[in-house]
Amino acid sequence: MSKIELTFIGTDFWDRPVFRDPDGRVWKDVHLGDGIPALHSACNNDFDGEPDMPFHGEFEIKHMQR
Repeated sequence: MSKIELTFIGTDFWDRPVFRDPDGRVWKDVHLGDGIPALHSACNNDFDGEPDMPFHGEFEIKHMQR
């Protein structure tokens, strides 16, 4: 399985970093950018959606701003 490339697209209302994968799915870091990201899908694939199902697999963040 190859790594999924994630692009940082912003920070949500709860200060969670938000990413988009090449298929357009939205992922949120529930560790709030502290340490190794714990990614979860965004409910309804919405930037402001609640974190839902965890990401399983390898990923690489292509662009991260602070």
